[in-house]
Amino acid sequence: MTPEHTATDPGIGRLRPPTDRSPAVDVLSKLRELIAADEAATVIIGIDGTVIDANPAGVALFPASGDASAPDDGHQRLRNVIEQVPQQLLVDPEGGVWRGEIDFSLPGGPTAVHAATVLVRHDAASPTGGFIAVLCRDVSDEHERAATLLHLLEHDPTTGLLNRPAALERTAAALRQASADGGEVAVLLIDVDRLRDVNDALGHDIGDRLLASTAKRLATAVRPDDLVARVGGDEFLVLCRKVTDGAVAMELADRVRRALTGRLTIRHLELDVSVSVGVSISDTDIRTSNPDDGAVQLLSHADTAVHAAKQAGRARTAMFTNQLRSKARVRTELAAALSKALRDGELAIDYQPIFSAVSERAEAAEALLRWNHPTRGRIGAAEFVPVAEETGVIVPIGDWVLEQACAATRTWIDSGVVGPRFAVHVNVSRLQLANPAFVNRVVDLLREYRLRPRQIVLEAREATLLGEAAEVIRSVRALRRVGVRVALDNFGTGSNALSLLTDVGADVLKLDGSLALPSGASDADTRVVRALVLLAHALNMEVVAERVTGLEQLRRLRAAGCDLVQGHLVGKPCPPDALIVHMEL
Repeated sequence: MTPEHTATDPGIGRLRPPTDRSPAVDVLSKLRELIAADEAATVIIGIDGTVIDANPAGVALFPASGDASAPDDGHQRLRNVIEQVPQQLLVDPEGGVWRGEIDFSLPGGPTAVHAATVLVRHDAASPTGGFIAVLCRDVSDEHERAATLLHLLEHDPTTGLLNRPAALERTAAALRQASADGGEVAVLLIDVDRLRDVNDALGHDIGDRLLASTAKRLATAVRPDDLVARVGGDEFLVLCRKVTDGAVAMELADRVRRALTGRLTIRHLELDVSVSVGVSISDTDIRTSNPDDGAVQLLSHADTAVHAAKQAGRARTAMFTNQLRSKARVRTELAAALSKALRDGELAIDYQPIFSAVSERAEAAEALLRWNHPTRGRIGAAEFVPVAEETGVIVPIGDWVLEQACAATRTWIDSGVVGPRFAVHVNVSRLQLANPAFVNRVVDLLREYRLRPRQIVLEAREATLLGEAAEVIRSVRALRRVGVRVALDNFGTGSNALSLLTDVGADVLKLDGSLALPSGASDADTRVVRALVLLAHALNMEVVAERVTGLEQLRRLRAAGCDLVQGHLVGKPCPPDALIVHMEL
């Protein structure tokens, strides 16, 4: 080195390889001082096993190298290091270097991992036959930090279970193992029913406690070798290895569902909890595919099955089948086509008049969405609206329907087809009502098309209002405050219909066709309808009877006090330019 001193530079020069003209220095003694001062454990032994040298850290780590207080433990540790070195390196005259990690951890003790470097040199002229130099540096803290980071990366913080990426990785490994050993791999996907309602009504803290409790109960319900993970906001996964067939997988799924269903107390609140379970089992396609792809496919199949379970009414178990696969494919294609349908003008609206039971004149019309599909023809809303709600496409579609209905109403009024108080009924989804901007959007449309607030009636099904989702209830109340009317649609089809009348509130009660005294209804049915009409009137609500198809039905509905009637008997759905304003009897 050639140092160049300055006022601020201590004189560190550039390193150059030593030459014959370099100043004579006792390099060996300097290196011994450096090694002695280093925290790394260093031990030098002869090829014949003789201890040549060790620094203090080496003596501490390998007591046999210089401390007789625990010769056996130290000797064994050193032997463990040497045994990791490739045998060829120990016998090859050229020697060489080996690097690796050695775990000295004792069962139940703290982590003790060392990074080791072993240098082997053979020298036939030396009394010891050459030497083996061992340098070990403690990397236990790094290992613990890495293990902690890996745990955080692989585990869900709310439940402590494996997360989705880790679960997919374990599933792929299980498929590889099954390919080698035989047997099937099954995945159970557990969806906690109506968790969103719990979060909206009681807060996310209660929801998180429900998830944590579910995780604990799930862990005790599965077999010892099954793996449990949380793979979504309200979804858990159980990976079942060595499953013989689908019947065994379904039996496990039913056991899990029963274990997780029931009443649960969280912070003095009693919750009725249920789950829906989807089951998928490795088939030929999955077994012959890449394990990573197979794991994704297995989870996708379970997701399709759990969707079927929820569609069937929740709190059920469903097994993935090829029929479900076909339905899922149609649903996916339908969802993709819906967005395009809105852009390409394939959607249309028919209007079904709603008549006064007394005057027989149309006082309102319900907007009914239709899809003029390019290959399947005209499709009713019942077939594609559920898909639109699942995928979120219902939000832009619903906005389009609302604006079209307002525009049609203004056109009818301006052309004198209907009176200035004529109203339009528009079905709205939970997603629309939960949107914070929805109320302002309705108000803007009222202003744009010069309509009174009560001329818009927003129809919501019981399921839309169920659970008292905070955003939905807030929108309903805000809309009613500005004068927009809300109708409870398909009343009588659910078990919570009566409670919604007082808990949420509405302005119009639409009796479902099954309750609106259809053909074959008894006198007792008539008394029930009369009682519901009296109740609705007591709550300042109008009553609309849906699906009126017969003259005798119409007569009995009038006698029961229904205000308005709607159905094919009195007026069929029609395009906006052909609106029917008088009953077609």
